[in-house]
Amino acid sequence: MSQSSEIRLNTLFSFLSISSRLIANVIVFWIIARNYGPSLFGQFTFAQTLATIFIVVADFGFDILLTNDIASDRVNAKNYFQKYFTLKIIFTCLAMFGMWIFALINELNTQTVFLIFIFSLYMAFTALTNFIFALFKGFEKLSYETRISLVINVSLLVGTSILIFFHVEILYIAIVFLITRIIGFWVGFKYASNVLTNISFKPVIPKIGVTRNKILIYGFHLVFSYLFFQLDTILLAIFKSDHEIGIYQSVFKIIMIFLVIPEIFVNTLLPVLSRLNTENPIQWSIVARLMNKILVFAIIPISIFLFVFAERIIRLIYGLNDFAESILVLRIFAIILLVRFNLETYALMLTTSNKQKIRMYVVIIASILNLTLNSFLIPEYGVNGAAVVSLITNLFVGIIYIYMNRKFFIISMVNSKMILLILISLTTASVLWKLNSEIIFYLSPILVIIYMVLIYLYFLSEDDRHLLFSDKIKILTIKQK
Repeated sequence: MSQSSEIRLNTLFSFLSISSRLIANVIVFWIIARNYGPSLFGQFTFAQTLATIFIVVADFGFDILLTNDIASDRVNAKNYFQKYFTLKIIFTCLAMFGMWIFALINELNTQTVFLIFIFSLYMAFTALTNFIFALFKGFEKLSYETRISLVINVSLLVGTSILIFFHVEILYIAIVFLITRIIGFWVGFKYASNVLTNISFKPVIPKIGVTRNKILIYGFHLVFSYLFFQLDTILLAIFKSDHEIGIYQSVFKIIMIFLVIPEIFVNTLLPVLSRLNTENPIQWSIVARLMNKILVFAIIPISIFLFVFAERIIRLIYGLNDFAESILVLRIFAIILLVRFNLETYALMLTTSNKQKIRMYVVIIASILNLTLNSFLIPEYGVNGAAVVSLITNLFVGIIYIYMNRKFFIISMVNSKMILLILISLTTASVLWKLNSEIIFYLSPILVIIYMVLIYLYFLSEDDRHLLFSDKIKILTIKQK
């Protein structure tokens, strides 16, 4: 299979994996909320959220590190896997013990404690399955991840639906979550030998050596990159009430849907760019440039739509009686989305060119900046202050990432076509803002289709179209177009 065809196919597999997870979680949590009420739902989501936080500890950057190292050096793939797998088990055990200690030292009701213990095992098997997924990504075999994700998420939907139909206790719903992760790990264990011959899951005493610094860099980057984007919610819980958290999270849930798009690209292109940076730096730049263009083209109509029609969106999804404060927050997050889509390519270029240390320092500083500003703005301005701080923090990160890739930025973005696109977008947003009618809101899909045709015919160069739709990547010189 050609390089371009493989990238397109892996993009499809990545989309199926991520979207199946998103759809399953949305439906399952909606069903649980509807059938068990806010109190039990709160206990359940608290335990599951705690597990999600500890998954970050268990991962500690090993997944990205394994994918990056295998993609760059497949000859030593078995050594990388066994060394990092041993460390992964150690960190997973520490995370699991951490959840147990948290459950025991805090004054929680008995059912919540049992839920935390069940989700600690869920966390462990999820972390280990994610590590196997990283192996598949390193070899650019995302079809295996898709199969396992579909098994996990379909099993979760079917299992929870059946149990909820019989009105079982919510602890059994948590056990279904655990069982699906055990199944996923078992299937991944079976597939792993298809990707890496003579693979061994036996823990060994790892000789870390010079790799220690690399592990710490990837680990701290993962922890702080999660922290700087989630810290505002934690601080809202400290400084404000559940109402403010609800307002903020109502918008955050909408935003997370659109953040699936860059996640798909990163999922697909991380191993590709890691390999190309070693094998062919010219192709590395070409693929990164096209990724950047697609993300920029994709986010412009999304940001305009969310900003202009924020009130209608909130009314349609949540109603304005309780969520009117979400409107301004959504408009601020529409701009944050624009920033995050623009910085993703530059962040990935740093990772795949062995400059992850820069990303680590940037997210650590961003977390400190976020904490400092939120400590002043949240008590005074609540959710609006938290949203503004999130925008400032993301702008800071984006500017640093772009500056570190400034030559690439100038070649890719500073040209007549991009400037024209920005002017057209601002003009369109201004017109829509003034009109802001219900008819235009419902006709927006037609405007998006017109936009996509314009992008394809004018803003994508012939080389871009060739790379997207041909069966092989040509060696091209990056030009201003």
